[in-house]
Amino acid sequence: MEFLGLLFALAAGVWGIYLAHRVSLQMLVLAVLIIGTVFGPNFFAINGPIQFSIDRILWFAMLGLFVVRCLRDGTRPIEMNRMDWLIVAFVGWLLLSLMTTDAPRSGTEPLARWIFYAFLPLGTYFVARFSRLSRRELRIVQRTFIGLGIYLGLTALAEKAELKAVIFPRFIIDPEFVEFLGRGRGPLLNPTGNGFLLSIAFAAMLLAFQQRNRIAKFGYGFAMLAAAGGVYATLTRSVWIAAAAAVSLSQMNRISRGLRIWAVASAIVLAAVIAIGFGDKILHLKRDKNLSASAAAESIELRPMLAIIAWEIFKDHPLCGVGYGHYFDFNQEYAQAPQWEMPLRKATPYHQHNVLLSYLVDSGLIGAGLFTILVICWGFTGWQIARSSSACPEAQNIGLLMLATVSSYLLNGMFQDVSIIPMLNMYLFYVAGLTVSVDTVDGRLPQRNLAQQRPAAILRQPATSR
Repeated sequence: MEFLGLLFALAAGVWGIYLAHRVSLQMLVLAVLIIGTVFGPNFFAINGPIQFSIDRILWFAMLGLFVVRCLRDGTRPIEMNRMDWLIVAFVGWLLLSLMTTDAPRSGTEPLARWIFYAFLPLGTYFVARFSRLSRRELRIVQRTFIGLGIYLGLTALAEKAELKAVIFPRFIIDPEFVEFLGRGRGPLLNPTGNGFLLSIAFAAMLLAFQQRNRIAKFGYGFAMLAAAGGVYATLTRSVWIAAAAAVSLSQMNRISRGLRIWAVASAIVLAAVIAIGFGDKILHLKRDKNLSASAAAESIELRPMLAIIAWEIFKDHPLCGVGYGHYFDFNQEYAQAPQWEMPLRKATPYHQHNVLLSYLVDSGLIGAGLFTILVICWGFTGWQIARSSSACPEAQNIGLLMLATVSSYLLNGMFQDVSIIPMLNMYLFYVAGLTVSVDTVDGRLPQRNLAQQRPAAILRQPATSR
């Protein structure tokens, strides 16, 4: 066995050397995301103080290759702008918050949380942000999201219909992971995470649908049906809302300002009518296979209790929080607040059900403020690119996908701490890295990366294209 392992390592090393000079870093980071989604820790993992999986090992290889190329390519220095420094400040503050807390020792869990949900997404951002980018690669990114959406949508529908024979990977229907079973949870084993990715994919499908011929539109129409079915199969209210918002925002640059105002007003009125007419049925919707409708409704009652605990913690730790990843070291103490006539202790086993409150109690106003500024800047940058007359169509699509990503993340984050759902921060930071990279060149990108073409092909191009 050791001999076979050695042979595999040698073969991997040879292929690594061969590909190091040829592979596109943008395509490599995209591969890391897809592999992490489908073949993550639940598929294969090496357990220890810090868990390693296929995608995480590949991430370190990707980062190493990125560093090597940056050192070798002196013609393209890394010049960081304000948004780059802002994301470094945010992730750095989370680490400082983690290390300077007065919480009792809680093992390696807070550090592992920072590595997987902050540091790895930061590295993904920088690779997407500073690697060479072309229109062709942006088209591949959009098509990859479409393909991922078709897979996730059909898998979610098959899971809800209990068609076990067609579900892959098999751990999706493994009863060992009982939470959210049968609820369109996908390979992330979380319906909110699955719905977040489906929202981005749905927006990518709609953008492609509008830019293709009739025959291609038929295929994209099928893809959108699959994605819409997957969104429904999650049986998650926040996913439904977020998907509708993401798809709507992806179309905002295609309609006039006056029509946008009417569309927003109509959406608010429609939401109010649905809430009044069907609110009770929606709240008591039976979702999880092993969870009754009354238990599902009871989970809603926990949200104000979690908010009260967050408020009590915030009053004592307003600026710095209790320390990133140390919420459970303190929440028991604050659940004993006598002035509230609510059984706050019922909420202590649960994470905060709001991403902003989670950052607020863990890292204080500084951490939550930095994160809020980040997502606002990313959304505004995406909107500017989408509205830019100088940007190529591929760049405009990335700007619109940034809007869809931010809206889906925040709307789902109003009801869940999406920052600790596997891969969600990776996707958020990745799309943000692409968006900021596109913005630095005003949306003007070459058809292909000249550095990845053969020398003869470069010489054949006219001088004006170099």
